[in-house]
This record gives sequence, C-alpha cells and structure tokens, in this order.
Amino acid sequence: MRLLWPALAAILALALQVSGALTPAELLMRDVLLRNLPSRPAAKVTVVLIDEEAVRLAGRWPWDRALLARLIEGVRAAGAKGVVIDLLLPEKLEGDDLLARALAQGPSVLATGVDDAGHWLLPNQVFKATPLGHVSFDLDRDGVVRRFSSTKQMGGRMLPALPVAAARLGDAQLPIPVGVMLRPAFRTRPIPFISAAAVLESHRMDLLRDRIVFIGASAAGVGDRFVTPVSRGGSPEPGVLVEAISAEAILSKDLLRPASPLINALLAFALGMLGTLLLRASGRTLLLLASAIALAPLLVSGASLHFFNLEMAPLTVTLALLLVGALAGADRSRRSKLAMSHAESRIAELENLQETISEARMQDAEARRVVAHELKTPLTSVKGLAQLLAQFDLSAPERNRVARMVVSETSRLAQMVDALLDLERLRLRDYGQDAQPLDFSALCAERVGFLRAGTRREITADLATGLNILGDKALLERVIENLVANALKFSPEDSPVRMVLRTEGSLAVLEVEDRGPGVPVPEREKIFGRFARGSAQGLAPGLGLGLALVAEVIGWHRGTVEADEGPDGGSIFRVRLPMTPLRRID
Repeated sequence: MRLLWPALAAILALALQVSGALTPAELLMRDVLLRNLPSRPAAKVTVVLIDEEAVRLAGRWPWDRALLARLIEGVRAAGAKGVVIDLLLPEKLEGDDLLARALAQGPSVLATGVDDAGHWLLPNQVFKATPLGHVSFDLDRDGVVRRFSSTKQMGGRMLPALPVAAARLGDAQLPIPVGVMLRPAFRTRPIPFISAAAVLESHRMDLLRDRIVFIGASAAGVGDRFVTPVSRGGSPEPGVLVEAISAEAILSKDLLRPASPLINALLAFALGMLGTLLLRASGRTLLLLASAIALAPLLVSGASLHFFNLEMAPLTVTLALLLVGALAGADRSRRSKLAMSHAESRIAELENLQETISEARMQDAEARRVVAHELKTPLTSVKGLAQLLAQFDLSAPERNRVARMVVSETSRLAQMVDALLDLERLRLRDYGQDAQPLDFSALCAERVGFLRAGTRREITADLATGLNILGDKALLERVIENLVANALKFSPEDSPVRMVLRTEGSLAVLEVEDRGPGVPVPEREKIFGRFARGSAQGLAPGLGLGLALVAEVIGWHRGTVEADEGPDGGSIFRVRLPMTPLRRID
C-alpha cells in the first residue's frame, strides 16, 4: 500500500505531461522562474543600435549604403571579432560596392527573411559572398518568443538561424544542428549595446573589442519587436536584441533542455513516497507537511533551470500530488471508519466491506473515464488545428512544414493516450455482447482508400470479397491503420506496401507486407508486448504500443496475429479472424 499512492502520482504526472494539457501553464511558470533567476553578464556579444540618437545624427531611415559601410568600418576599427547585419538588403542601391567591401574586410553575416509568398527574401547579388542567416522566430500561442529553429529550408535552400550563423563567427567549429528547436535561457541580460551615433562619431568603444557585434535598428517605427520570457512588463524589445541574446546563449551554452517525462514522474513518485511516510502526522503538522511537499516541485524546477538548464514540469507534478493526496486522504478516512465499526458483528462487517469495495470500484471506473475524457480534449484540439492549417492557402513548403510539426506531435500524444486507454477498456468489454456483424472485405477496402489518400507511397491491395466476421469496426480500423503505418515507416520510400485479404478454411486472413529490414526470429513474439520495440527499429519514433494494441484487439476478436518473413525480404504481419455469416446468429 505504501507504494500504491507514489506509483499513482508518477503515472498521473506522466499522463498529464504526455497529454500536454498543462503546457501553456507550464510555459508561464517557467517564464516566472527564468525572470527570478540570477542574470549572467554577456561575454561574447554586443549590439550597435540604430536608435533615435543615431537617426538624429545621420538623418532619417533608411540610410544610404555608404553610411552603413562607414558604420561597419567603425565597428571593425574598434576590434570586433565579427559583424552581424540584422537588416534586410534585397534592393540594389547606389553604394552597394562600398558596403560589400566593408563586409569583406572581416567575418560577417547578413540577415535574410521570408516574403509574403513564402520565399526567401535574400540580399542582392552584390553581397553573395557574405554568409546568411534567417531571422524567423517561432512564436508560441501567447505571442512570446521562447524558441527558434536552428535551420529553415525553403525552395531547395537551407539557411541557419541568424543567432546560429553569428555564433559560428565566434566559434568556427560550432556544429549546426538541422531542424532542431533551440530554446535560449535569456539569462545574459541586459545585453550590452551602444548607439550607432557613438561609432559614427568615432568615440572610444572598448565594449566592441573581441565581441560579435550585431547591427540593427531600434528607432521608433523601424525594425521588428518581440516579447521574450524576460521582457520587462511584457513590453516588446527590438528584434536585434533578441537575436543577440540568442547568439550569446548558444556561445555560452545557455540553452534550455526539456526534462524527460520520466524525470517528472520520478519526482512525483519520490515526493509521493515522502508523503506516505508522513501520513501518521495529524492536524496542523500534516497541513504544513502537505504544503511543503506541494511546493517542492517549484523549488526543484527552479534549481534544475539554474544549475542544469533543465525544464521540469512543476505544475504537472504538483497537480498529480494534490489529486493523489486527496484520494489518499479519502482512503485514510474510509479506513478509520471501518476500524471504528470493528466491534460490530462479523456478518455486518463483511457486508459493509463488500459495499465499500463495490463503491470504490465504481469510483475508480468513473475516475478513469473522466481522466480519459480530459486527456483526449487537448488531443482533439491539436488534431483539429492540424486539419485547419492543412487547408489554409499557404505555400506548399510552409504548409507541409507546419502540418508535419502538428501531426507529429499529435501522433505521439494520440498514440500514447488512445492506445493505453483502448487496451484498458478492451479488458472490460464482452465480446459476445459487443461484437457486431461486419463486412470485413468492405472495411479493408475502405481503409485502403483512406490510407492511400494520406500518403504518396504505393499501397497495393488484393482483397477477397464477401468475407464477414463478428467484431468492432473502430477497433479493426485501428488494427489495419497500425499495421500499414508500421509498414510505411520501416520500409524504403520507393518500395510498395502490399495488403492481401484471403480465406484459409473458416478463417479470414489479412496480410500486410513490406520491404523493410524485417523482424528477427527471436523478436517475432516479443514485439507484440506493451512498450516492446524491435532491434531493427533503430531511431525511428514510436512508443511500442501499436503492435500491443493489434495483438490485444485481435485476441479479443478470437483471432491470432503473427509476424513472418516476406518472400522478397521485409516482414509480413498476418491476422487470422473467424468468419461468420453476415446475419448474426445469437
């Protein structure tokens, strides 16, 4: 019993985090913690701002290219290690040759953006020798910049993010991860800066020596602005400062890493265990101890951010502990009442105990139903968002990129939550009562058509007609989709996936064949266990629940499933189900 409540807290914390139900609240809490962590001085990056003072000195914006060239030369004369121009220069103007020569005098990076049509907005050809970096941040739903993609690809060209390209001026050996979301901790604040006016007037500028210097606009009405987790009062800051602080975070290795859901589950388990050991306390002491345990995840999260740059999920852990604490308190109260009635007759005691057990089972079933409903609500929202985004009139590369991000996240959450819930619900269902007559041939044909519409891969089908079974249509659809999805995932892009439906005596036999690496003989039974992953799967994504769901659904249908080797290599997953006349006979 001592392990029951901590284990339940760990499972609940894991389910809540995987569902993403508390992600918006977790982001806000993380922002609060970041704002209260000690700041660190910037040692690698400085910013030269084209601010109101500079505009008053040199004239209204935009400046001519000769003036920009003079500004860059002044920055280099001050001993800058590299220059990053956070300005878009697509037009060909007088003075471009002077600016190009100024850029060529030392390490430089130019910014590039994205136009309204979803194409790169590149500097003009005069500056083609200067390395580029994109200035596209990824905004969260609340409009806050917390992350950016290390690289972006459009129209057959991939560019690093401007902070990544800038960081490589300070460390040429710095690798560029492809398509990785980078999350700066924003702790090097405030980022040091000076006015471009000081550079143009040739003031002494020791602040620029041996630094990567960003040049960008901050004057009113000039340049873009963003809100970061540490923006004072939520006021937008010039985009060049956000780019610079991101580059500083890369160079100083001050990037955040999300903690594994298992780490949060272990924290919930440890605190839950501590709570069970202290349950003997009573009254005010118990209240103080419970409050301390509930606040512990916030303290641990703050410490992990400060010392390890690790993002925990404190609200998720706290909510799991509070819910389990409420259940444990109710259970303790129930136990006390049973102990007080111990003096009653044995018959009455047994009857009361039976009543209590029945009630607890009903409450447990209802609690699981509510949790399932709450976990599926955010999943439904994310799936709906993916469908809406796919229908927007976007460019093909941008639409595909956004859709892939949403669908990938949705698939992971839906696979975990739906598979676990379906596996547990399946045990409570009566095949004799719930199975309905189905035209299995028509169901397979319908699924093949649906799956073909969702992929460019070739899916061939040889389906016998008129095969009828007793079963659950939704569950069998999941089986077909899981088997075909696995075949597509683990086989080469140019190879087809083949589906065959045939008879074998009184059995309907469904086979899904691929040309992938196959399943080793020792693993052909193990892969149908929960969370089992085959050795040939490598780094392919997955949770190890798809084939477990297939096995338990087919078992519920009084059938069998097996993995075999294909005639041309790869795998064949073979399902056998008992056939029945179309009209059900009770």
